Amino acid sequence: MSDAPKTINLLIAALGGEGGGVLTNWLIDIADACGWHCQSTSLAGVAQRTGATIYYLEFMRRDGDNRRPVMSLFPAQGDIDIALTSEIAEAGRMVSRGFISPDRTTLISSDHRVFGITEKTHMGDGAADRDLILAMSARYAKRFIHFDMAELVKRHGTVISAGMLGALAGSGVLPFERQAYEKALQSGGGATANLSAFSDAYERAARGGVGVVDPAITPEKEAGFVLPEPRTDAGRALLPIIASLPAPIQEVVYYGAQKLVDFQDTAYAMTYLQAVEGLLAIDAPESSYESTREAARWLALWMAFEDIPRVAQLKLRPSRDDSLRQEAGIGAAEPMKVSEYFHPRVEEVASLLPRRIGEALLRSRVMRKLVNNALGARQLRTDTIVVTLALRGMAALRHVRRHSLGYHHEWRMITAWLDAIRNAPDPEVARALVDCGGMVKGYGSTRHRTTSRLMLIVDKVAAGKATTAHAIHDLRIAAMASEEEQPFQSALATLSP
Repeated sequence: MSDAPKTINLLIAALGGEGGGVLTNWLIDIADACGWHCQSTSLAGVAQRTGATIYYLEFMRRDGDNRRPVMSLFPAQGDIDIALTSEIAEAGRMVSRGFISPDRTTLISSDHRVFGITEKTHMGDGAADRDLILAMSARYAKRFIHFDMAELVKRHGTVISAGMLGALAGSGVLPFERQAYEKALQSGGGATANLSAFSDAYERAARGGVGVVDPAITPEKEAGFVLPEPRTDAGRALLPIIASLPAPIQEVVYYGAQKLVDFQDTAYAMTYLQAVEGLLAIDAPESSYESTREAARWLALWMAFEDIPRVAQLKLRPSRDDSLRQEAGIGAAEPMKVSEYFHPRVEEVASLLPRRIGEALLRSRVMRKLVNNALGARQLRTDTIVVTLALRGMAALRHVRRHSLGYHHEWRMITAWLDAIRNAPDPEVARALVDCGGMVKGYGSTRHRTTSRLMLIVDKVAAGKATTAHAIHDLRIAAMASEEEQPFQSALATLSP
């Protein structure tokens, strides 16, 4: 009995908007032009980042027989020759679902991350471990080719499907000549950019994909961080102070100060530098200053809290318009309409008011009801002149931010956190309190929940009820485990009375 004709089975995972369907059509055209049968099927995922679309293709040589063979519509575990994914977490899912075989499968993936909905909404750090996924992919695949395709196609001004096709061709796992791939790319829009990205990805995959020099890494980056020369009044005021700090923390502090000058002004960044200087004692001299570096990072993020002026400031940036156009694939000369969702709450309005007036508003049921009735959810066209002028007016309120209730509230909490770190009895407790700075995130109810739980931890430390780094660590993990109060309250109940 003769052996049945062998198929080549290819499984593709691509996110919404990444051109997975276009990639599949290219491969069908290439196979047909090269004298191969190709059957494809797809299983659509949920839009964008709650699920990828899976495309399954089987290839079989015609060998002079034009009859259509019967091929499978579904991938089977242990029966995949090639797996191609647009993001490294999708490669991990391929491994976990049993599609990757160490004796058969070539796994090709972009190794950048696009965080999923569950990762983004996690109270703590819900991100999947990229290094673990890379290690498991290398372990379970017969051959593993990976590099940052997202960065590559961005430089060429196209979408990742062109880079994926180039990586697939460069790997040599399909029996088609390079010219066949390039011919398929020459039709349709964006042919020049697609061919350029294809060629770049082809060469990187042909060299193994990893260990390739990244053009984005300059000799200066390889040599380490170097403070720039001061060119502005802010730079002349701040850079000498940053230069006097220990070298291991200068990079974080520099970017933190830069962020806070943009958020408020030079004096605000100077306040930040003074706070960082006060934290140096938590690390031993001549050490790596790891605790101070982390504290400086969390402090800069906390000090740049997102109130209404900050949100308006960010929405007005020209770079935001550029990023929206790039994301939507709209040229600079084309008109673009931007409609955004706003839902201001009475607490956010009160945070803009002077402290006493804002507190009075929050205490008054009548005033809260009147303000809530005047607010409510709405969609605004931020590309119109009227809304743009309104945003500019709100952004200008940052100049009186220091007198607002919101500023007073944030700084009361920041000061309590910094005092707890500085007064810690030992470096381990100080580091545990530093890590609590990562709890501060989100806005609205999430922001209130995370900061209030952090303040409870600080209060327990000040009262002598959480005296060890282990106890503080457990409280932090419990606080970030869930939106529900029960896990955190249970952890608090375990403390000594």
